[in-house]
Amino acid sequence: MIGSGSSLQMSAQDFLALRDFVYNRSGIYFRETKKYFLETRMGRRIGELSLNSYSDYLKLLQGPGGSEELKFLFNEVTTNETSFWRNPPQIEAFQNIILPEVADIARKRGGNRFRIWSAACSSGEEPYTLAMVCVEAKDTVLRGFNVEIIATDISERVMKLAALGQYGSYTLRNLTPTRLRMHFDQKGDDDFEVKPELKRLVTYKNFNLVDYQNYRTLGMFDVIFCRNVLIYFDDAVKTKTIHGFLEQLYPLTYLMVGHSESIHAYATGFELIHFSMATGYRKKA
Repeated sequence: MIGSGSSLQMSAQDFLALRDFVYNRSGIYFRETKKYFLETRMGRRIGELSLNSYSDYLKLLQGPGGSEELKFLFNEVTTNETSFWRNPPQIEAFQNIILPEVADIARKRGGNRFRIWSAACSSGEEPYTLAMVCVEAKDTVLRGFNVEIIATDISERVMKLAALGQYGSYTLRNLTPTRLRMHFDQKGDDDFEVKPELKRLVTYKNFNLVDYQNYRTLGMFDVIFCRNVLIYFDDAVKTKTIHGFLEQLYPLTYLMVGHSESIHAYATGFELIHFSMATGYRKKA
């Protein structure tokens, strides 16, 4: 048995087999240039499990107990770098233009619920940012609405961290001092916790974006955020994912993706809307 996976070499055959397995289960596609990344992440885990090879690890994943190990694997191969108020022009477009527009549509629809989906929410910075915007609009634009933010991610580990709502100053760097005081309790020199009013708006659910048949279980939404995720998918997965989002949005509501992402080639049911230094995709009527 090997004691550490650090010196274990991943063959081209092992890489392709593991890469395809990850793709089939998550939609995340690793090009050949990412071989070292998978070798490092999985090699370390192989050492911890005292396995002999990458093929042994794949057999474990495919076996009867593989579902639990798969959770660990998703934690290892997904990227969770994010921050509060990330891409400020886009958040400001949501706050000042999209939210009033879509709230008016929801009001005319006759309901009293306003629902947002934060897909691939990572450690919670995005859904809590959206919750801040909603709290600040509760007596104006969102008066009379019950706001619900569904935050989903494939990684159970990061969602558990998100539910705690505890952050250091680095991830809070884009917030104004006023917003920091309004929405966080300071617990230590570099320890801040999201206030209960924000936490109550956000519900965390473990969700895999390639489980297309389960999208409808989440219900209908007024806005969907899925930022900096589609870049990890190939064309086939992008097309199915965007179609899934389209089906769960009310007419004339919005899908927001990362500033470097474009869905024009994959979705005919949306129209591109330009804001000041930001864009969004509105579902056609």
